[in-house]
Amino acid sequence: MGEVTVHALRGVDVTLYEGELVILLGASGSGKSTLLNILGGLDLPTEGEVFYRDTNLSHFTDAQLTNYRREHVGFIFQFYNLIPSLTAQENVALVTDIATNSMSPKDALSLVG
Repeated sequence: MGEVTVHALRGVDVTLYEGELVILLGASGSGKSTLLNILGGLDLPTEGEVFYRDTNLSHFTDAQLTNYRREHVGFIFQFYNLIPSLTAQENVALVTDIATNSMSPKDALSLVG
């Protein structure tokens, strides 16, 4: 942040398990978004390591991170932008069409009601 060095995740050590529900709470500026961006492969840590199962993501290339996000990560953003000229099903299809083993947009929408 300009001339100020921010150590957003200094000393953080987290283990998450498949099927586990995790809630991340903290004050503004505490590193919640930074942690989620790193776990989701949107950012890489400047120090330390990040593993997904037995794979170290910490030194992935952009292409490898794109594949990781495509195959293993789902994001639901607090603020998101849909394309207003498309239907809900067409907006979802923009994402499901790039996944390798995706479900149909109609099935994806039925999961969230």
